[in-house]
Amino acid sequence: MPIRKTVSPFHFILRNAELPDAPQMEYIQSRCYPTLSQEEIIKKHHFENHIKLFPQGQFVIEDKNKMLIATTSTFLCHFPIYDHTFLEATDQLWLTKSHQKDGQWLYGVDMGVLPEYRGKGLSKELYKARQEMCQILGIKGQVTVGMPIGYGQYQNQLSITAYCEKLKNNELSDPTISAQRKAGFIWIKPIFNYLRDPEAGNAGILMYFPLADQFKIDFNNGHTHAESN
Repeated sequence: MPIRKTVSPFHFILRNAELPDAPQMEYIQSRCYPTLSQEEIIKKHHFENHIKLFPQGQFVIEDKNKMLIATTSTFLCHFPIYDHTFLEATDQLWLTKSHQKDGQWLYGVDMGVLPEYRGKGLSKELYKARQEMCQILGIKGQVTVGMPIGYGQYQNQLSITAYCEKLKNNELSDPTISAQRKAGFIWIKPIFNYLRDPEAGNAGILMYFPLADQFKIDFNNGHTHAESN
């Protein structure tokens, strides 16, 4: 079932991505990740493959002029996913080998909102749409590796390890990680050398957003409660 709804009070449209959207999705990606290595920037042909592979899991937001202003990509996977890199997780950005049709978790690949449209809660709306899709598909929730993009302003004061520890303890606020936690994501652990972006200290934070309490992670055995029953 596709998702299409109005984002109030702006009257923007949130919907599933379609193939003609791919060029604008590439543009948003390039604007949103200026310090990410070029080999990790998702391009038009990657987005096209994502849409063909798993159309339900790709979302965009368009403004009143039908210009895309935000986008997010996902694939289905099995949980838990521990140490890995961004390129490993995404099959070198293609998702072809990553996407598992019987996967019980929705892996959030990226989240991009054009700078001029930030501060309007659009990322939160996209997270909500992803969670709604989890419910439609009858799966357990979302998993993602968020970029601690605020590290850049602290890199001369803190190691990335220390920065992540302060984020975990809510001693610092990060534009991405703090917003994701506020949206409902639960901290699991940092993954160092997840990608190549100096502003994020090349790290990511593994987090998840279960659809229900019974899908919360049991770290005693490394499985979800539902999988161990």
